[in-house]
Amino acid sequence: MRRSLLAGMGLMLAFSLRAQSFQRHHFTGGLGIAIPKDDLHAFYQNAFSWTFSYGYRPLRYLQLDAGMDSSYLAADVEDYYNSPAFGPIRIRDFQYFFPYGARAILPLAKGRFELYGGAGGAYLWYVESLRQPSYYYRVDCPVCNSRSGPGWYAMAGGDFALDQRGNFRLGAVTRMYRGHTEGRAVGTLPPVRTKDRWLNAYVTFTFAF
Repeated sequence: MRRSLLAGMGLMLAFSLRAQSFQRHHFTGGLGIAIPKDDLHAFYQNAFSWTFSYGYRPLRYLQLDAGMDSSYLAADVEDYYNSPAFGPIRIRDFQYFFPYGARAILPLAKGRFELYGGAGGAYLWYVESLRQPSYYYRVDCPVCNSRSGPGWYAMAGGDFALDQRGNFRLGAVTRMYRGHTEGRAVGTLPPVRTKDRWLNAYVTFTFAF
């Protein structure tokens, strides 16, 4: 009788764990667009953007996030640095966004589909960088400018599983960044403190386990 009771309890626990099982680790990459708003609207343009993030789920309905978004040529910098060794080298501009926060997840159709929304802190960094002449040799840029500052973000999105176990997922996500940056001029943005807003949208692919 005792063995039967223990076996029954073990079976119930196994079914319970199976029903509650979910992927805890989520690696996501994506491509999309970064759209500048507020004070940036007059100085920056829409730009190609990419994203990469890692998410950890301590619970089925909660995910902790950290990652990086980046856009390219939003400031449309057209400068050159005259290197003594390589001659004129093009200066390009990049915008980096470092979000860290959490999201709430709503699984649908037994987890086949997921909707989510979240928010957190962020750090914004705009920088000018040389287009390096060689992968094996790096040229310093004494004339390249940068500016940065703190902020926050809000996000919303969803995805669907491409396989039965849900290890591979295709989706879309939008992040809105708000913050301020200050420092030297990057592109035509003047060297003053500005209120910055970006709307970044991506098509994403996630590997989860």
